Amino acid sequence: MAIFCRVVIAAGLLWLGAALNGGAVAQEGSIPQHILLAIAEAGEVAHRAEARASTPEFERRAVATRLSAQTVSAIASYPRDARTILRTAMSASPRHRIYIAEKVTAAFPGYKNLAWSEANAAPNRPRLVRAAATETATAARVEQSAAMKSPVRDRDFGVTAVILGFGGHDVGAFGHRKESGADLNAEIRFTPFGGWLWDFILSPEPHIGVHYNTDGNTNQVFMGGTWMYDLGWGFFGGGSLSLSLHDGETDTEKLDRKELGLPVLFRESVELGYRYGDHHGISLHLDHISNASIDENNEGLDTFGLRYIYRL
Repeated sequence: MAIFCRVVIAAGLLWLGAALNGGAVAQEGSIPQHILLAIAEAGEVAHRAEARASTPEFERRAVATRLSAQTVSAIASYPRDARTILRTAMSASPRHRIYIAEKVTAAFPGYKNLAWSEANAAPNRPRLVRAAATETATAARVEQSAAMKSPVRDRDFGVTAVILGFGGHDVGAFGHRKESGADLNAEIRFTPFGGWLWDFILSPEPHIGVHYNTDGNTNQVFMGGTWMYDLGWGFFGGGSLSLSLHDGETDTEKLDRKELGLPVLFRESVELGYRYGDHHGISLHLDHISNASIDENNEGLDTFGLRYIYRL
């Protein structure tokens, strides 16, 4: 009788251990719903950020990185559900399907064919999971329809910000002061271009602007690229590189005019500001133009002022 009881107890323990082990394996093999919901929500956030032309580049990169990281992490933990994970991520954010496929392929080369197959099919498939932060159904259908028309589609080129400002002219930050008056400043920024070259230089916002001097001294029109970064708590900072076409003196004996050497100069600027709300910002801005000593006349000219920024 004692032997029989031992056998029954041993069998029961073995059965219980097998049941628990089988349950653990089943749990590992089936991805929890909350992980899919988290991926879908990250996809919705990334999709909306990419759809808005006014979204800063750093925010686009941050939300795209978050989405790809969650996707790769989920596949690492639940490889049997890779197809479901990919479909959820790509359906939630069709604009990022190529990016997701690239990141998943880099992390798991064995899933290359699956990742690209899902990327090619994603625009034609309804979203599998709707997160709490989704847009209205109408907006989602419009965006998905646009994605279907262009399988690999860069965001539309357009105006991202309009800037108006004023300040001191020839303030002498990097030299002595000669010219008088104040400067009125206007600038327009645009959506960053696509392509490997623009990505290589960290996707600046193209800009075109003008400085107008109130005393009839040097005016300038400039064109180049602006890099801006979020510093937290509403603050932002960055700078720009441009070419400036001016109407000032290149070679003169006038004591109240700068000798700038060449009609087209290099322009650099730095900016620090505070953003309030979704559209408004105010900043301090310093820029400098010179010919980098290409010509022997290279006195340079600096402007410093306050600017209002409206992001579309």
